[in-house]
Amino acid sequence: MTRFAEAAAAEPVRLEGDPRARGLAQAAAFPDLVAPVAEAVGLRLADPAAAVDAPATRAWIAAMHGWTARHYPAILEEIGGLGAGFGIAPERLFAYLNASHAADLAMGAMLQDGCTALAAGRAAGGAVVAKNRDYRPEHVALQKVFHHVDPVWGGRSFLCVGSLGSPGNFSSGINSDGLAVADTASRVNAHAVGMHRYFLMTWLLVHCRDVAGALAAIRGMPHAGSGLLVMGDAAGRVAAVELGPGGEVGIEAAAAGGAVARSNHFILPRTARFNLDTPETRAASCHSEARATALAGLAAGWGAAFGPADAAGVLARHAADGAGFCRHGGPDISTTISAAVYDTGARSLTFAPGTPCTAGWHRYTLAATG
Repeated sequence: MTRFAEAAAAEPVRLEGDPRARGLAQAAAFPDLVAPVAEAVGLRLADPAAAVDAPATRAWIAAMHGWTARHYPAILEEIGGLGAGFGIAPERLFAYLNASHAADLAMGAMLQDGCTALAAGRAAGGAVVAKNRDYRPEHVALQKVFHHVDPVWGGRSFLCVGSLGSPGNFSSGINSDGLAVADTASRVNAHAVGMHRYFLMTWLLVHCRDVAGALAAIRGMPHAGSGLLVMGDAAGRVAAVELGPGGEVGIEAAAAGGAVARSNHFILPRTARFNLDTPETRAASCHSEARATALAGLAAGWGAAFGPADAAGVLARHAADGAGFCRHGGPDISTTISAAVYDTGARSLTFAPGTPCTAGWHRYTLAATG
């Protein structure tokens, strides 16, 4: 049973300054975890090592780096600070952040990243955005709640669940305007050169105040492809986004009081054709499809009274048929290593570092943009 009601107030790790300074601050805050971060990066790169080293993949990653340098240099500056702080070459960190893309490009096998995410508008105001992070077990100790502050953002800041060694909003986050964004992984059969999903999540929290602005920005830029987003804002609007390659983006925007939810595959007609179909992904997709079906059935009954505690209960759900959202490992699935529930009206994050069915919860708040 979830212990959400017992959540204790907690303080995030404050990362303040320009992008490089915020990157450096991660290692400075956790010097005892410098070596585990380097080890985790190495383990992540080991899965698709052959794919990462393939000439075609190296060329694609180089093109991605060039595009990012032109269109989002701040995130590369943050990666440079991370590299200096953790003693990892920035180009190695950039390859690490593209490990799943590399496996897709080679149609290679690797541990299937998971995650389940939802967003629901509330009658009481605002929205609930929630996510179970299903990932590699060695990242449990590396997950931290960060408060990013940069003087060039005009008073805006953001609170996020991140991983040491990774930039910005690496999993889910909320900004001081009340825009919350969470992602889930997917594997795709095509990629383009454009905005990386990991970087997009940070970009949205830095530049957008609401769902409408975020969707307009997403429509206006090319994307690397793969992954899904759910989002909600302080007015209670919610949406799901399926990030196909280039401009092939699928968007589901819910009406006021509505809900959206995603597991790990595209379901909209525009983007479903990009789902990667291999024996490995087909086996993992059974879990993704079961979770998506279960989410849709639950969402139909949520209503506008659905609140943060309800979302925590959903995240803690178990099922023997693969439709459980709290996942405790297995031969073809990753493990739920944390849960996050955002209340966009209250600008709050309630976070469980571990499986949401048993872990203690901690509550963080963020001052609204003045």
